[in-house]
Amino acid sequence: MTTEITHNTAKVGDVTLHYVETGAGRDDTLLLLHGYPEFWYCWKDQLPVLGREFHTVAPDMRGYNLSDKPDGIKAYKIRHLIADVIGLADHLGKDEFYLAAHDWGAAIAWAVAIAHPDRIKGLVILNGPHPYIFAELLARDAEQIEHSQYMAYFQNEGIEEKMLADNCRRIMDWTFAKHVESGVLSEEDADAYRTAWRKPGALKSMLNYYRASPLVPAEKADPDGPGSGLDPENFRVHVPTRVVWGEEDHALTKKNLIGLEKLVPDLEIVTVPGVTHWITHEAPDRVNSEISGFIKKLKARAA
Repeated sequence: MTTEITHNTAKVGDVTLHYVETGAGRDDTLLLLHGYPEFWYCWKDQLPVLGREFHTVAPDMRGYNLSDKPDGIKAYKIRHLIADVIGLADHLGKDEFYLAAHDWGAAIAWAVAIAHPDRIKGLVILNGPHPYIFAELLARDAEQIEHSQYMAYFQNEGIEEKMLADNCRRIMDWTFAKHVESGVLSEEDADAYRTAWRKPGALKSMLNYYRASPLVPAEKADPDGPGSGLDPENFRVHVPTRVVWGEEDHALTKKNLIGLEKLVPDLEIVTVPGVTHWITHEAPDRVNSEISGFIKKLKARAA
C-alpha cells in the first residue's frame, strides 16, 4: 500500500469536494480537517507518515482550493459543514472513522462529534476551541475578546481584495510570513497557499465561514453577565478525545482548556511548549505521534 498522495473528488450533497489520500485500502480511516486560511496542504507533513498506518484522507473544505464554492453566506452554516464530513465518510464507505482537525476544521470536528458520536471512533483536536467554552470566553473574557478581533474584521463584506493585494501580502503577513523567513515553510509552500487563495471566489468563500458563524467577540467583556446564553448540555462530546495545544497560540488563549473535562468526559489534554497556532507546520513530528499514538491507544483499549 503506497503512501503516495493521490487526488480524488467526492460528490457530497450539492457540492463536489476535492480530497487527497494516502494508505488507501488500510482498515482504519482517518479524516483530517484543515482550518482557515489553509487547504489540504495543512497536512502535507502528516499524510505520508500517517498513511503508513491508516487510510488517511484530507479534503479541501467547501469554499477552499479545488472544492466547490457555493454562493451565499448561508451555504457555510455549520449544518452544511457537518454534512460534508459525514457525506465524505459515506463516499469512502466508512460507517466509523477517526477524525483529527485544526482551527476551523476543529470547530467542525467538535460539531460532528457532538451531532454524530456513533460515527467517530476517536477525535484529535489541534488548537481548536470547544464551541461552548469559546462562546463563553467571547462574551466574558477580555483577553480572548482582544485576541479575537480579527473575527469581527473577517465578517466585514468586501475585504477580500485588500487581503489579496500585493501578492497576498496582508493574508501572508497574518499567517505564514515568519515561517517562510525562519525556514519552517519554503517559498514553494508560500506559493502553494497564494495559488489556493487566488482561486476564483475562494477567499470570499473562506471568509464566509466567519460570516455564517454566530460567534463574534463582544465589544466589551462582561464577566458577570449572561454569557453566551448557550446550554452546555447541548455541547457535550461523547467521543474519546485528545486535545493537542500549542501553548504560544496568538489567537486562542489557554483558557479554552479550562473546564473542558466537564464537557468531554473521555479527555486527554497535551500542551506543546514553544509552538504557536500553526502546530502542524511547527511541530509536524509531534502532531504525527500524537495522532498515531492516540489511535493505537484506542484500538488497544477496544481489543
